[in-house]
Amino acid sequence: MKKNMVYFVLYIVLISELLMVIVERDDLLDQEEAIRDKMLVTIAESYKNPVLLNVPEVKSDYSIKRKNPVPKKVFMTPIGLVSDKEKENVQYTIILDPKSKNVPPAWPKDGIDNKTKNDKYFITKNKDGSAVFNALITRPGVYSWVAKFSVKRELPSYLPDFLQEELKKMIGDNLFAKSAPVTFTVNAKRLGGVKKKEVEFSF
Repeated sequence: MKKNMVYFVLYIVLISELLMVIVERDDLLDQEEAIRDKMLVTIAESYKNPVLLNVPEVKSDYSIKRKNPVPKKVFMTPIGLVSDKEKENVQYTIILDPKSKNVPPAWPKDGIDNKTKNDKYFITKNKDGSAVFNALITRPGVYSWVAKFSVKRELPSYLPDFLQEELKKMIGDNLFAKSAPVTFTVNAKRLGGVKKKEVEFSF
């Protein structure tokens, strides 16, 4: 009888420990799911936020040189891109501002983009998605351009397929984003010319 009682007590203890393990496991699974859901929500929100184009110098000067001219460089940085793939695939376009006071010599009528092959006006893009607008201006004047970029949103490659599918549902079908246009102005001036010397009078 006592032996049976000992077995019964051991059985109860074993069942209790097993139940505790199951409860702890369920708690851990719940915590993992909560963390996963919060991570997906955070990532989804970052995709829903608008992408922006930052042009640090919206107004700048440029000195025209007759010998060994160097292009005017205007730096541009995309804000809001999430994955490295997006930064690689970002596409820039620059057109002449309709309100520009002057038209740059030999400026393409339809503007330029990443693929434009032009000796005077072209865009160079870096791996981090940033870019530089190069303009070899040969005539003095105030010129204004409008820049923007577009990109196809790419889901993070580190997420497994089933999480990517959940993320797609949270983001929606629209995975194509465009930045708002940014206008920047360059005041081109020619170097050189006759400098007036100050006249000194001595008594």
